Amino acid sequence: MDLELTETQAIFRDTLREFLEAEVPFSRVRELEKRQCSDEALWAAFHEQGWLGVALPEEEDEGGLVEAGLLVEEVQRRAAPIPVAEAISCAVTIQRHGPKERALELVRQIVGGEMTVVPAILESNDRFGEVTAEVGDDGRLSGEKLFVDYATVASHHLVAAQCRGVVGLYLVDSRQPQVEMTATPTLGRTPAARVCYENARAEALCDADGHVFLIQLARALCSVQALSCMQVALEMSVAYTAIREQFGRPIGTFQAVQHHAADMAIDTESTRFLVYEALDSLDRGEFSEEQVAVAKAAASRAVPEVTMLAQQLHGGQGYIEESDLYFFTLRGKERSLAWGTTEECLALIGRSVEAPEVWL
Repeated sequence: MDLELTETQAIFRDTLREFLEAEVPFSRVRELEKRQCSDEALWAAFHEQGWLGVALPEEEDEGGLVEAGLLVEEVQRRAAPIPVAEAISCAVTIQRHGPKERALELVRQIVGGEMTVVPAILESNDRFGEVTAEVGDDGRLSGEKLFVDYATVASHHLVAAQCRGVVGLYLVDSRQPQVEMTATPTLGRTPAARVCYENARAEALCDADGHVFLIQLARALCSVQALSCMQVALEMSVAYTAIREQFGRPIGTFQAVQHHAADMAIDTESTRFLVYEALDSLDRGEFSEEQVAVAKAAASRAVPEVTMLAQQLHGGQGYIEESDLYFFTLRGKERSLAWGTTEECLALIGRSVEAPEVWL
């Protein structure tokens, strides 16, 4: 795919970046971290602007998953604690794999802010494809999900569960008493929780294909978040080394520092290509699990390397929490682990190594 943005995409990105830089100072994010909560005011503004709808266009030329990636990337540039990637993953999955009329109704509510839906997939077995949560014939769901990002913020969870041995996705109102949530501390300080469902009312929405698609889309958007952390760490490092002087000259003029910056830029741009290519393939319905795994493995491997090089270039100044760099170091590492680590994704890729390749 062509990584050059169209004029419309560039305007959208620049408008969003300008808005977020004005509305979300890092001091505000620090205060939200202390209170361990999300940015409700920013989330409301997103609904007022209709920005979530960029991933759910009514017309083919109005947007798609590449634009959704730009949205997620810009939000991550400000370390803003809102469930934008989670909500988009659920909304797009419901739109494409849910019952047509019901899906249309739910998507409108998600975009309009009447409901917030986040995915609840991973269990204690730590395998995305293995589901033990179960829905009975009475439509009641029981099971436990771990590391559900923004679980306490969301009005609903899109839960992976099985009914009579068939895996699907079920919509559960998180406000009912049969849903118990326990906050889980995370490395990147993203609000997350362990969720226990005890005979909770559940609405069947998507089949096994929807379950697979949700995992792939959430994994791809998680890769975008990691990419964003890399990009900001690179920009901050280039700016800092241009003004930090040693031996009477900016440290950015030293060849060793330039080599570090070049390595960071190479990792960032190569990851960008893989991630947005995966999103484009998901948008066109031509994706494979291996292709998405390649993008996530690349992002998960590169983000800690890039942010650690940024820490080296900043010296001791980068290690203190008064420095904004720590947002991206911590969140980058967290995103490298979420929705599939490097090792987990490489294991998926390894399944296709011996498969015959069709070249023509």
